[in-house]
Amino acid sequence: MLPDVDEIPRMRKMLGITQTALSKVAGVSQSTIVKVEKRQMNPSYEIVRRIMNALEAEMRRQEKKALVEQVQTRKLQFIDAKISLEAATAEMRHYKFSQLPVFHLGRNVGSLSDKTITDLILAGKEPKELSRIRVEEVMDPPFPVIDSKAPVELAASLLRHYNAVLVTTRGDVTGILTKSDLLKLL
Repeated sequence: MLPDVDEIPRMRKMLGITQTALSKVAGVSQSTIVKVEKRQMNPSYEIVRRIMNALEAEMRRQEKKALVEQVQTRKLQFIDAKISLEAATAEMRHYKFSQLPVFHLGRNVGSLSDKTITDLILAGKEPKELSRIRVEEVMDPPFPVIDSKAPVELAASLLRHYNAVLVTTRGDVTGILTKSDLLKLL
């Protein structure tokens, strides 16, 4: 049975591939893809079969890719920018986290890591002085943000440069991804 030719542009767009990319994997010219999608030609069974096989292969390939939502930690712990460094350190110890995102009034404004705190101690700051410092005075830049439907490979590349990545769903922060979360893929 001949596949529905009208499905070709819908499937191609759903998979996020260009007409040029589809033409290469299907072994037909790009102009053939354009004409088939615009219904400007009546393609042979062989052409439709090659295009549909290429689309189905791409669909299987994309299904195998893990998404951020599959490995993220959904319970997000964060600290407020206005709390003391002493209170922030206590929370980090309590949750056994080496880094936490910093929020203020619902906005992602920074991050705090054990490295930042350790650097302050090694710089000779006195414990009493450290206890009075607010997180906002010493916090690092915010963690990058990635959509929950993004491929894990993209998040992994960000984790080469950052301690964590915040995960969003429809614009709302819904989780966090760290290097240890990547171990869930194994």
